[in-house]
Amino acid sequence: MYNPLRIPVDQLNEKEGTITFVVSESNLFDERIPLVRILEIAKGQTVFVLERDPNFNLRFIQSNPNYKTKIAEINIRDLRNASKLFIAFTWSERENVIYAGECGKDELRSARSYEDSNIKFRVGEDGRIYQIGDKGIQVGYYRVKLGEKVVLEPTAKEVFDFQMEKIKRLIENCKREDFLFESTLVQQIIVMLTTAFEVYTRTRFLELEREGKPLDMEALYSRFIPKRYREQFKEEIREIAREQGKTELEVFIEGIDGRRPINFQDWDSFKDAYNKGYGLKIGETGIPNEILLEVQRFIKWRHKIIHSKDDQTIINFEEVPPAEPIFTNKDLAEKGLNVFQKFIEELHKNTLKL
Repeated sequence: MYNPLRIPVDQLNEKEGTITFVVSESNLFDERIPLVRILEIAKGQTVFVLERDPNFNLRFIQSNPNYKTKIAEINIRDLRNASKLFIAFTWSERENVIYAGECGKDELRSARSYEDSNIKFRVGEDGRIYQIGDKGIQVGYYRVKLGEKVVLEPTAKEVFDFQMEKIKRLIENCKREDFLFESTLVQQIIVMLTTAFEVYTRTRFLELEREGKPLDMEALYSRFIPKRYREQFKEEIREIAREQGKTELEVFIEGIDGRRPINFQDWDSFKDAYNKGYGLKIGETGIPNEILLEVQRFIKWRHKIIHSKDDQTIINFEEVPPAEPIFTNKDLAEKGLNVFQKFIEELHKNTLKL
């Protein structure tokens, strides 16, 4: 972090605030320095950056893993002769604004923020701030390792979005001329969609605890651990958590000896986990019922593809007749992509409201 303005970070409000200061003597207008970083601080997972870029744009950047990055920028090249430069920036859930002008003069220019999904700033477990991507440069996946320790990984939503991007590429390049190839590829896409669902729901479940959302561990034990083993299981979980420096929930989700109490690829287990753990009822999220039903169908189809000895070119063969056959073709892959994207997008929005 870089905080020459000595801003009391512990007093910052991540959702809204204002910072003002005056620059008198500095390297802000030194053309030999392409980028001047004025401020780089973090409150929780929200990062605030103020910098002067090579084009003499003063940029206020606010970045948080759960939202698109906001950037407010204003050109200050013609203010280079100002003896004192007034700078201010404000942030809120609706928009951010940056202000700049010469002290003692009435003119104060301003610019409102825009969103840029390519630029992200993240706080690693080592406390450092890392920039991911840049203007016109999109990074789909990232991991940062210091020595043998991974200090930064993508969020649940970022991993899911990257998987959807890969599936889009597969669909775009799927040619209909070879039906055997098309059917085989689509079956693998169904497996990928369900895996992305599992990874998101499990990872997001852990992220919510780190974000300070109220968690009911006792309700999770009661739902997922048989009563006769429950107390012993609790003791083992808590002991491992102490030894490994993890939270009780982290060890619970990871399981013991490869046995995970919650299978996030099982619809009822996933649904009950979010309900019991965080009080989030999937049926009350506002997600259309047809989307909920389609997600369950694709999960069921995934299990058939993985475990059945039969060919799955007609994925609902057991229901035909009277049902119409559903072929594992490009149209089905496009439908699956659309269904899972809509579901996770709405589920994610609901988790942000907890």
